[in-house]
Amino acid sequence: MAAARERWRAGQKLLDPFRLIFIDETGTSTNMARLRGRARRGARLIGKVPHGHWKITTFVAGLRCDEITAPFVIDKPMNSAIFLTYLEKCLVPILKPGDVVVLDNLTSHKNDEVRRIIEAAGATLLYLPPYSRTSIRSSKPSPSSKRICAKPPSAPSPPSGTASALSSTSSRLTNAEISSGMPGTRNLKPKTL
Repeated sequence: MAAARERWRAGQKLLDPFRLIFIDETGTSTNMARLRGRARRGARLIGKVPHGHWKITTFVAGLRCDEITAPFVIDKPMNSAIFLTYLEKCLVPILKPGDVVVLDNLTSHKNDEVRRIIEAAGATLLYLPPYSRTSIRSSKPSPSSKRICAKPPSAPSPPSGTASALSSTSSRLTNAEISSGMPGTRNLKPKTL
C-alpha cells in the first residue's frame, strides 16, 4: 500500500491539472434527522422525522480544478449499473481527448466496462491508490460531523438568485437534463443545492 501511494505521489508531477477530472460522490439519508431536542419545561417539543420512510440520495460529479462538471443526483445508493449509466449519459459527453479521469477504489468503479467507456472517449483512467490507516485516520464521518449535519439550520436558507445559489447552479444545464431523465429514476426537477 505504501509503495502504491508513493508511486501515485511521484506520478502526480507528470499530470496536467487542467486535464484532471476527479469523480467523487456523496450521499445523505433521511435517517440523519435529529433524534433529540429541547423545549421549555412543560412545553411539548415538536419535530418532524420520516419515521421509517428512509431515503438515500446520492450526488456524483466530476471535479476539475476550475469547475464542477457532469452532476448527477439519484434517490438510491450507488451501484455498478447506476455508475455505468452516469458515465455514458453525463461524463462521456463532456470528456475531451487527453482528459484524465481519476476514480477512487469503490467497488462500483472497478470493472472492465468502466475502463472501456472512458478510454473510448479518448480519456485515460487512473485509480487512486488504496487508503492506508497510517496516512488517513478514517473515512467514516465523526460523530460530531453527524451532529452538525443533523442540526437544524440557525437561519433560513438564502433565497434563490443570491450569490450562493447562483454559484451552486453554474454547471451545464444539459447534464442536469440528462440526469433527470435517466431510465429507472424519477423525473427530478433541477434544484439549487
